[in-house]
Amino acid sequence: MPFISLTKTTLLFLLCQLVTNVAFASSTTLSVDESFERATVNDHASIIIAPNSATYFDILRGAVNSNSVVSKEKNQRLWFSTNLHHSGYSAIPLVLNIDRLNVDDLQIYLLDDSERIIRSYRYQASKGDYSLRQPLPTIRLPFTLQPYQDARLLIGIQDKGLTQFPMVIWERDLLKQHDTNMLTLLGAVSGMLSLIAFYFLFSYVQQRMPTRFWLTMSSLVLLALLFITQGGLSLWPSLTNAIELAFIVCFCMLLLCIGKVTHHLFERIPFILRAVNFIIPIAVTVYSFTLDTYAITLAILLMMACMGLYHVFLAQLFRDKDSIAVSRTYSVAWLSFFAFYALVVLNLFGDLVYTVQSTIGMLFFLTTGFMCFGFAVITKERSLNQKKLSNQAETIENLNHFYDLFRNSAEGHYTSTWDGELISVNPAMCKVFGYQNEAQMLSEAASTKAFYANPEDRHILLGEISHQGHVTGKEIRGKRQDGSEFWFSLSCQIRENDDGNFLFGSIIDITEKKQSDLSLQYLATHDSLTGVYNRRQFETEFKAKVAKCGALPTCLLFLDLDRFKVVNDTCGHKAGDVLIKDIARLIENSLNPNALLARLGGDEFGIIYTDTDEDEVYLSAIRILNAVQAYRFMWDNRIFNLGVSIGMVVCDDPTVSAGNYLSMADAACYFAKEQGRNQVHKYNKDDESMQRYQRELDWVSSINLALEEGRFALYYQSLRPLNKPNDGHYYEVLLRLHEADGRIVEPANFLPTAERFEMNVSVDKWVVTNTFKWLADNPQHLAELKRCSINLNCHSLADRDFTLFILNAFETYGIPYHKICFEVIESVAIIKMEDTLNFMQTFNRLGCSFALDDFGSGFSSYSYLKSLPVSLVKIDGMFIKDMLNDSVDTAMVASINDVAKAMGMQTVGEFVESDAIMAQLGKMGIDFAQGYGVSKPAPLSEFTPL
Repeated sequence: MPFISLTKTTLLFLLCQLVTNVAFASSTTLSVDESFERATVNDHASIIIAPNSATYFDILRGAVNSNSVVSKEKNQRLWFSTNLHHSGYSAIPLVLNIDRLNVDDLQIYLLDDSERIIRSYRYQASKGDYSLRQPLPTIRLPFTLQPYQDARLLIGIQDKGLTQFPMVIWERDLLKQHDTNMLTLLGAVSGMLSLIAFYFLFSYVQQRMPTRFWLTMSSLVLLALLFITQGGLSLWPSLTNAIELAFIVCFCMLLLCIGKVTHHLFERIPFILRAVNFIIPIAVTVYSFTLDTYAITLAILLMMACMGLYHVFLAQLFRDKDSIAVSRTYSVAWLSFFAFYALVVLNLFGDLVYTVQSTIGMLFFLTTGFMCFGFAVITKERSLNQKKLSNQAETIENLNHFYDLFRNSAEGHYTSTWDGELISVNPAMCKVFGYQNEAQMLSEAASTKAFYANPEDRHILLGEISHQGHVTGKEIRGKRQDGSEFWFSLSCQIRENDDGNFLFGSIIDITEKKQSDLSLQYLATHDSLTGVYNRRQFETEFKAKVAKCGALPTCLLFLDLDRFKVVNDTCGHKAGDVLIKDIARLIENSLNPNALLARLGGDEFGIIYTDTDEDEVYLSAIRILNAVQAYRFMWDNRIFNLGVSIGMVVCDDPTVSAGNYLSMADAACYFAKEQGRNQVHKYNKDDESMQRYQRELDWVSSINLALEEGRFALYYQSLRPLNKPNDGHYYEVLLRLHEADGRIVEPANFLPTAERFEMNVSVDKWVVTNTFKWLADNPQHLAELKRCSINLNCHSLADRDFTLFILNAFETYGIPYHKICFEVIESVAIIKMEDTLNFMQTFNRLGCSFALDDFGSGFSSYSYLKSLPVSLVKIDGMFIKDMLNDSVDTAMVASINDVAKAMGMQTVGEFVESDAIMAQLGKMGIDFAQGYGVSKPAPLSEFTPL
């Protein structure tokens, strides 16, 4: 506000100096004769600044100082004094015309040479004057000068806005002609703007082009401005004083509309610069409501000039090189607006009068600018249409290309109606269903209903498409031309056009995959050797039965074969496998219908009893024990007798989890072995089986001491590439524990206890930290390293803090992410699926790789394997070690390798103990070999390359 006040004072001072000089330099007498047409009073008047309380009489008597220059306040008035002299010989009718209606207080006095009032008129904008003529209302005072009559014209102006505006004396007939011309001109311009607005509005409705809508709005705003400029608000006299506010609101709306047009014409303008086009006009408009009318006028002029230059700047900076004409036409539009702007400034601050000629010039520049906007929009749309035509031509070319792909695709493609009528097929489609060519298929199989072995499958498919709009990879049992059935995968979507609904589908023959997948699904829940449930399915079933409360508690038997290792070591693994299968059948034949048998490990079995009395369960355990004891196993003329140790648990405490019950059964079985084997021990928390837990607690203590004292040691076992030269170091990091007496303990002795007591996270952290530290301390080794594999446990994957710990370790030691591979055991990955996925996705994005260890031991289904983002599959050694002598093992290894390769994964064969097995794996396409036949585990600190 201080800045505005200073600006107003400065302008007023300059204005007063100017008018004072004009008053002394120009004559204050206006001569009138028969040739008179019009004259501006401002050019023939002396100017006096007087207090608002001064009357015309005070002005006549010179009671105020005409040369005084004071600040502009509400209690002051500007007086114009002009002497009129009639030098002609006939009476001349004259009219004083003032176009400005928003004057706070206007007083007009016409005095004779005796200073008597001939005519007087007073106008106040806040009160208005209903007698003003319509349309084109102006303030007018008609009078007639007689021959040789002298008169004096006094005009007093008190206003908070501009006080210097043209006041013109017209010859009456000329003014009438001027009014007629102006009315005709404004009618023509209004009609033209209305036609332009309706044109753009109609074209917007038809084409939905945003620029046309904003041009329509701009036309309407211009019509509103034209209405206000020509005194339209005088229809409501109380609004006359709000003309400046109405102007700035309309100009704000105009700038916003033009801003939208600018943004559509120049799409590369960034968001921040676009926001300026909206923020400044709105801010200036809102701020103007706190200013007086004079400052509002200045705000309008400054805002329009600055925003106009800003728009031209944007048009030149972000012009489209492919359509330079748009930016040029747009700039011409603003040049026309600037010319209009200059004429307005001359009218406000100069001596330009609204005549027909000046009005024509102003309206010419205004309409020219607006029409140039329209031409710029049309040019832009023409450019866009040309691009669309170019894109359409490219689309047609692509369609021809896609048609070639359709014809030559290895997938079967077809188009049909919703009712199943075939419209088109490709050669691959004919081959899938056993037809010779397209013509034969379209004639003999007129409907897709013939494709389905079960017609109900088609109704289900249509229901899914109707609900979702498409289906992807739906597996369906189909029927070929010769009636044979097969499996195919169908992806289909619905498209609508004027002729109805059409189905577009692709078909792939998945018969072999389906058969393999069914086998994988079976192996996901069953043990591949014995055919009974595997450990994962057993635990799932056991959790469900423990959670379900029945009349009788669930009972659990944990079986561990005695002297199985003797057979395995004496006769080999093949004999051990035969023995396990025989024992599984033997146990299964001894069970009642309410029992569920599963193989939990190498020589361990579990049995779940439901709805069975615990005494009957105990008797069943005795029968199994006797059956196994009576069994004789023969191999290579050798006879072996076996036994079985059985732990029994009654699950009658709802507060105990299924995992704890399994631990109790394991403890009871262990106690049975400790008591001499081949017996049944029923778990009792108060008996000596607690000694087992005490020993496990001893291991817990040993593990904690090893972590504190650094008695863990890192070992490694190298992997050999089978299908390429050895291009670097590939190895798996292993763990050993140094006892206090110097003995080296294998991880199989202490890791089960660590897992049971959830100490694996601490152990895994130790392994990761020390591995990374060793790699960081050996930069030459790190540079040659291709892949270092580190095993992780399920508890670590589920621990959020462990993820953060690993991320910090990578940053601390500067280890490249792509050199580290984390190994996850297959059964753990499936049980902890969600946690495993979250961990894998986090480090996959950073570049780490993942390996699925012991794949095949539990046999995950194909869907589980697809959902895990692993890049390496390590085939369980149980399939590798005897594959040269067992065709089933060979087939299983080949099957797993084929599935992995189909999914873009590498494979590793474990337990490779001979060159012959390594050679066979290489022929089968296995990528890496690991085992004693490649390299024995050794301390990492003594690393030796292969």
